[in-house]
Amino acid sequence: MPGMSGPDLAARVMVACPQIKVLYASGYTDGAIVDHGALVKGVQFIGKPYTITGLTHKVREVLDAPAQASRAAHR
Repeated sequence: MPGMSGPDLAARVMVACPQIKVLYASGYTDGAIVDHGALVKGVQFIGKPYTITGLTHKVREVLDAPAQASRAAHR
C-alpha cells in the first residue's frame, strides 16, 4: 500500500469500528516482523505462502478471539 502501512491502516479503521478483527499477512515470518517492530507480539498474523485450509483456520481463530485482545495487540 503506497503511503500507509498495514498497522497504520488497522489503527485508522479501529477508530471508526473498534470491534473490527485484524489479520495480517506477509511473506516475512512472524518472528522477523515482530523482531523488526512492524507488529506487536500477540497480533494475529499468517505468513505467506499459506493454503486455503490454513487461511480458513486462521480466519476462524481471529473471528473467535475476543476483540479486546486483538485491539490491545496493535498498541
